[in-house]
Amino acid sequence: MPYVFSQPADTAAIAEREWGKAAQIMFTGFSSCIGIMAIKNNEVIGVHLPLRDGNNAVTNDDIDTAIGLLDGGAYPVVIGSISAWEASASAVYRYMCSPLTPVDPPAHG
Repeated sequence: MPYVFSQPADTAAIAEREWGKAAQIMFTGFSSCIGIMAIKNNEVIGVHLPLRDGNNAVTNDDIDTAIGLLDGGAYPVVIGSISAWEASASAVYRYMCSPLTPVDPPAHG
């Protein structure tokens, strides 16, 4: 069954399968989870991704949904239990990282 993402009551405590956007965000603890973040319209968008949701392992479709929540934001970042993902879901992790190409900041001058 695909992951269903919801918005948290508090963007200072984005839990598993939640996403939020605000000037500042925080995730709840990561044991085997990762967070993906990007910036859009001066807000940080963050998605909290677990390796598993009950009996269901994360899939490429879940990654597509999570990346869609970033809404094309710039400067993507992946944080959290990256080694757990590389060990347990390496193909899905690589799939997730491939479209998250950071954008160079504009030149000032």
